[in-house]
Amino acid sequence: MARLYRLAAYFGLFSLFGSILFGFRYDPAAPAGNYLFNVALYAAWAAVHLVMTGEPFKRRAYGLRMGQPIERQVFIVVTVVTWLAVLWLHRPVPGPAFTFPEPLRFAATVGFLAAAFAFFEGFTFPIFDGFFAVPGRVMQMSHGAETPLLTEGRYAAVRHPMYQAAMLAALCSLIVHTNAGQLLWCALIGATFLGFIPLEESRLIAARGEAYHAYMRQTPWRVFRGVW
Repeated sequence: MARLYRLAAYFGLFSLFGSILFGFRYDPAAPAGNYLFNVALYAAWAAVHLVMTGEPFKRRAYGLRMGQPIERQVFIVVTVVTWLAVLWLHRPVPGPAFTFPEPLRFAATVGFLAAAFAFFEGFTFPIFDGFFAVPGRVMQMSHGAETPLLTEGRYAAVRHPMYQAAMLAALCSLIVHTNAGQLLWCALIGATFLGFIPLEESRLIAARGEAYHAYMRQTPWRVFRGVW
């Protein structure tokens, strides 16, 4: 069971980048109502994610086991299953499309791979296993004080380097797939990251207190240096 969970967790994480590079559904003849359907579908996925990361849900669902590996494992499984459902169910949307010259599209693909590499920079399989809370591994990268706070490496430049890399990958993908469908989904994903960061940081402050305030003073930029 632990091996199956590990496989599902890795597949789910890579499916985010895989879906962005593969491209989202687009059809100039599709009904405009598909925009509404896709936004509602994505909002439902994001709402589940938001609820499961909230303290009220965690207290009710896990009680004294809050902050333990089971909490991370359930979250990973639900996130993976629902994200794959979004990819399966989303509908093509109409709108404008454009094709950049092939050399530029190739360069954007290379840029996408570089951004994906930056997302995973410093990760090893044991670290990934800790991030996923694979049974038998020490859990890492949680909001609470049960894991060390990351402040070095790329985390010394901006506080959310993984979000930064994911958004850069999405921007590169818009050159590879320049159409309304890709723009819609990249905008939704980017807006979710940007909207979630202040909420995530409020939870980190609540859990870490002065340690996170000190980190914020040391690293003032959230995603892009000199911008935000």
